[in-house]
Amino acid sequence: MNAPYAPATSDELLDALARLDTAMALVVRRAGQGCGPDCERHLDGASRGLRALLGPDASQVVSDVIEAAHRVLTSADPSAPLLMLSMARRTLATVVHRQAARATLRVA
Repeated sequence: MNAPYAPATSDELLDALARLDTAMALVVRRAGQGCGPDCERHLDGASRGLRALLGPDASQVVSDVIEAAHRVLTSADPSAPLLMLSMARRTLATVVHRQAARATLRVA
């Protein structure tokens, strides 16, 4: 029999968000320069982990951040895409913090 699914803990969610934020720092540094293999690996790994922890209901928010990051990387003038990335990251952070708070309440 399969083990029951264990919901993500607050620490797991916040650690995954921190990994994605690290990848986003790389995106901001490389704005307008394209996405090399190293950058792509960071984005894929960080987004995959966060999607798995958040579940299908919130995976679109992660996708929005990754799409905005790709626009920043490939845009000739990344100022507008950087603003969009900032807004998408804020939305994602709100979702993650909300789920982390719920996880903390489940434990308490």
